[in-house]
Amino acid sequence: MISHHVFLNDMASILSCETQDIALDAKLTELVDNSFTLVELIIELQEVYGIRFGQADMKGIQTVDELLNVFNVQ
Repeated sequence: MISHHVFLNDMASILSCETQDIALDAKLTELVDNSFTLVELIIELQEVYGIRFGQADMKGIQTVDELLNVFNVQ
């Protein structure tokens, strides 16, 4: 299971921002400039954790916490 602290640190590293700038309830679309950057973020996180999932798994995912839950279910 990936802790929220580790997940936020990894997201911040990928997005080149500070961990405290990312809240668990933050909408993913507010953290990135466009949908392409969001896809890149998810792909990089998949590589970091060695987890793969498809678009169907992402349906309805809007917040950082919801994304973390997808990673923890895989």
